[in-house]
Amino acid sequence: MNVVGIDLGTSMSVIARLDPSGAPVTIANSLGDPRTPSVIYYDDNNRKAVVGQTAKRRAPNEPDRVAGFVKREIGRKTYSRPVDGRIFRPETLSAIILRKLKRDAERRIGPISKAVITVPAYFDHGRRMATQDAGRIAGLEVVDIINEPTAAALAYAALQAQQAQGARKHLLEIPGGEMTALVYDLGGGTFDVTLVDLRARRFRTLATDGEVELGGKDWDDRIAAYLVGQFAQQFGFDPTQTDAKLREKLQSLAEETKIQLSDFDRSDVEFGQAQKVLRRVLTRDQFEQMSAGLLESTRMTVENLVQKAELAWDRIDRILLVGGATKMPMVKRLLRTMSGNAPDDSLDADQVVAQGAAIYAGICLAKDDDCELMVPQSVLEELRQIEPVVHRNAHSLGVAAYYGDVKKSIHLIPKNTELPAAMSQVFYTHRSGKPSLHVQVLEGEAEETEHNIQVGECRITGLPPGLPQGSPVQVRLAYDRSGRITVMALDMTHGCYAQAVIENHNRLTDAQIERERQFVDSLEIQ
Repeated sequence: MNVVGIDLGTSMSVIARLDPSGAPVTIANSLGDPRTPSVIYYDDNNRKAVVGQTAKRRAPNEPDRVAGFVKREIGRKTYSRPVDGRIFRPETLSAIILRKLKRDAERRIGPISKAVITVPAYFDHGRRMATQDAGRIAGLEVVDIINEPTAAALAYAALQAQQAQGARKHLLEIPGGEMTALVYDLGGGTFDVTLVDLRARRFRTLATDGEVELGGKDWDDRIAAYLVGQFAQQFGFDPTQTDAKLREKLQSLAEETKIQLSDFDRSDVEFGQAQKVLRRVLTRDQFEQMSAGLLESTRMTVENLVQKAELAWDRIDRILLVGGATKMPMVKRLLRTMSGNAPDDSLDADQVVAQGAAIYAGICLAKDDDCELMVPQSVLEELRQIEPVVHRNAHSLGVAAYYGDVKKSIHLIPKNTELPAAMSQVFYTHRSGKPSLHVQVLEGEAEETEHNIQVGECRITGLPPGLPQGSPVQVRLAYDRSGRITVMALDMTHGCYAQAVIENHNRLTDAQIERERQFVDSLEIQ
C-alpha cells in the first residue's frame, strides 16, 4: 500500500513516503525536484493545467491564466479572481496541485490512494475541512489532517534516530529521551509557532499560536513596495497600476531579491519598462529595516505563546526552524536573541513537514490489523506503539447567545485545550411547539460575535412535537484530534437525542465534490 504525506504549501508543495527501510523520504516531481511550486497555469480552451516551475515562469507573461498563493484563500467560497475566465473554488485549485503531486509520485512508486495532508496549526475548522475536500477532489482518501509543526517534530525525531545510529534501528529517537521544542514555522504565506513535548513514543502539543496571512510573500511585498516607490519618485508614476504583466514580474523580482539577500549582503535590482528602468542596489540592512514590523509581529506571537504556556526559555530545549522563509538571517538572529541559544537548522526547512506527514500516515495505518505498509516488521511494531499525536485547538470554540438584547460569544472550549475535547451548554426554546433550534457556532477569542470566525449555523432538528416554551436543549460541541468540529444535541425534557448539523454555506456538498472531481479528471495536468 502506498500512503503518502503531503505538505500543501502556499508557495511550494512536497510529497513524501516511508521508504522500504522505514525512513521518511521525499518523492521528486517529474523534473527531479523535491519541491513543486504551488502555481497553476490554466488553459480553459484546451482543458489543460500546468503546475509547478513552468507555470510560475509563465505568470509574468500571462498573469490572467495563472493562479498562485491558493492556500491563503482556502476556506473561502471562490478564488479571488477568474483564471482564464473561469471562476474556481480554492479547493479545486488545491486539488489540481495535489493531483500533480500524486501523478508524479505514482510514476516513481506506483498507485497512491491514501494521504495525510498538513495544515498550519492556526487554521480554523473551515480551512481544515476545505483542505480535506481538496484531497477528495484530487482522488485521495485523506487519512487525517495533521498540523505542520507537529509533522516537523516527527521528522526531527526521525532525523535524530538516523544520525544517532547510522544504520536505522529505530524510526524515532529523542535526545535524552524527552525534550520540549519550540517549532517556528514561517512559510510562504502562513506563520505558526508551537510548543511540543517530544518523547520516543509520544508527541504532545503544549500550546500553539500564529497568523494565517503572514509569510514570506509579505517580505516580498515590502521589497516590491520599495521598488515601486523608488520608481515613482524617479519617474513620477507607478507603472504597475495599469500593467498586470509588470506586476507579476515585480513579484518574481522581489522574491528573487529576498532569496539573494539571505546569502549576500546586497543585491543589484533593475525594474521598469521601455526607456524607464530603475536601477538600485538593495542591501540586507535596508531589507531588514523595511520588514522589521513583520519580524516584530512574529516575535510578539512567540513571546506571548511562551508566557501563556508558563515556560521560561531555559526550559525549552530546542528551537526548530520550519518553512523556507526561516532561511532569512534576521529570523535566526531574532530567535537567538530571544532564547539565548542558536536555533536548530538541521532540518530541511522545505521538506521536513511532508516527511513528518509520511511518518504520521504510517502511525495511523499501522494500527489497522489489515495494514499493508511495505516497511520492516520492526518499524511497523514501533509505529503501532506510538501514542496518538496530541494536538491543541488554536481557536476557542463557542456559540452566540443573547443576554437580554445583547448578542455575545460564549466560549465553551478555550484556546489551547488538549484535543480531543468536548463541552456542552443548555439552551432554551423561545416558542412552544418549536420543532428545531438554531445555534451559531463560532471560533475565536472575541466577546463580540462579529469579530469571531463563523463556523456555521448548527441546525438542530427532530425535536419532539409540543415542546413548551423554555424547554432545555443541551448542545454539545467537540473538537476531534485533528481540530475538526462535531455537534450533538439532547432534548432534556424527553431524554432524546436530536439531529445536529453544522450548516456552512461555504462548504462543498458531496455532490459538488464529485462534480469538481470529474472536472479535475477531465483536465490534462502537467
